[in-house]
Amino acid sequence: MPRRPAGEVVSVRVSDTHDADEQAACLTDWGQCYEQMSNGAFDGHFESFCFDGVELFREETNQVVQQYGQPQAGTMTMAALLDAGEGGRFCGVPVSMEHYFFLRGGKEFHFRTPQRVTLAAVTVDMERFGAYCQRVGEVPPPGACVDNGLIRKRPQDELGSVLGSVMQSVRHSPDMLRHATLRRCLEEGVFSTLLNLCAPTEPSGKDLTASTRQYVVNKARDYMREHVEDPITVSDLCAHIRVSRRTLQYSFQDVLGTNPARYLRNMRLNGARREIRRQTDERSPVADIAAHWGFWHPSRFAAEYRSLFGELPSQTLKSVTRH
Repeated sequence: MPRRPAGEVVSVRVSDTHDADEQAACLTDWGQCYEQMSNGAFDGHFESFCFDGVELFREETNQVVQQYGQPQAGTMTMAALLDAGEGGRFCGVPVSMEHYFFLRGGKEFHFRTPQRVTLAAVTVDMERFGAYCQRVGEVPPPGACVDNGLIRKRPQDELGSVLGSVMQSVRHSPDMLRHATLRRCLEEGVFSTLLNLCAPTEPSGKDLTASTRQYVVNKARDYMREHVEDPITVSDLCAHIRVSRRTLQYSFQDVLGTNPARYLRNMRLNGARREIRRQTDERSPVADIAAHWGFWHPSRFAAEYRSLFGELPSQTLKSVTRH
């Protein structure tokens, strides 16, 4: 199948199926073949969310299925089991909830599913992912040189929870994908999670001098002040200061006692608050303001906002529009 240009598709698709072939057809451009192997009526569910060269999808099946397919060349896919019975095998290797699946674009895979399985996955365009990795000073995972296989989950890995949270939010509010800033924050969140899966447990960078760390933090703060009305990301800081995300991480932790992602989240919360306080209509859509500042989970945004400012976004809006 021809490869779709990155950024061409922004779409949401949801399907309930009652046949293995119907289920296989849900994931386009993979040339998949599904064969039902266990007895009983087939019930499946599939949902997909595409934006800017990223596809998030969730798949559920209730029968043992032999799956064959080949992801698009120039992509890489990582999948996490959210729920599964026993007996699954991926490319001949037994699978469990402690594994992530790695699928290389252009390489055929074989997955014999358990009797019941739910998985969440993300497919990314390797050119965009490589550009992100370059911006944050990291070497991308070996998506261009390794075959399909399993990665053992570590305690700090959170691929399944990140994908589940993102898809839950987009499922409830698909219109949020129209915000370019939110799509970029989603993309960076996914890319950062994928990069963490392949990063060493103890990253390098502890040999930085105190003056170097202070310099990095000062440069980051200067950039933030110059772009106070913009939703800045970690890769923006890395590209501007010309340091890796590990150097940025160690510098922030040592000088400020926090990590750059949390610091930037608070910066974006402040930006959202300023925008809410500029509203003149009590009916102004707070969800749109949150999306503009890169917050894709409305309830989490409200909780983080209240934790930082002592009130809900709706209370801020109500107070400024009544005066």
